[in-house]
Amino acid sequence: MIFREFEAWAANRSVFNLNDIRKVDPNFFRQQLTDWQTRGYIKPIAGGYYILANKTMNEKTLFMAANKIYEPSYISLESALAYYQVIPETVLGVTSVSSRKTKQYTSEWGNFSYCRLKPDYIFGYEVVETDQSIKYKIARLEKAVLDYLYLNPHIQSKDDFHGLRWNKDDLQFLETSPFFEKYLAIFDKKALEYRVLVLKAYLNA
Repeated sequence: MIFREFEAWAANRSVFNLNDIRKVDPNFFRQQLTDWQTRGYIKPIAGGYYILANKTMNEKTLFMAANKIYEPSYISLESALAYYQVIPETVLGVTSVSSRKTKQYTSEWGNFSYCRLKPDYIFGYEVVETDQSIKYKIARLEKAVLDYLYLNPHIQSKDDFHGLRWNKDDLQFLETSPFFEKYLAIFDKKALEYRVLVLKAYLNA
């Protein structure tokens, strides 16, 4: 496959790996990717995935790449909280949770970080499809909050929440959200339930 043909194929895909290419060209050699990278035609992302060098890497593409690089996983924690505008700053890189072991990949767009959750706790996400080539899994806000509290047991007081600088206005709905209590019950962890009580006290302070 010459690069012009490859570029036409890849133009309709945000990210790709060797297996994707071999579905359309079974005889494609891995060395060709290395050559195209050296020539500046493509850029490596992480975990064997690439993007065309002339394409812009935006948040949606990063999220989709994060899902693909380490499966099964979904966007959560700081990245999801920033997505829902609960935390004030933009997160460098992408944070996800996975049922596999904790893992991190480094890229020029920041780190792709994956925190392990038990398989029973891999729920509460939705699939966002923005167009034909972009689709990613991201935690609902309720689940992103619970994932964060579960994985950060040091959070024990209202002062701790104050230090996180979470946007209270965007979290008020947790008081009445049926998903929040349902998800908390699935975790079935007393320590997490306590942190949720502290969070509610912080939101009502």
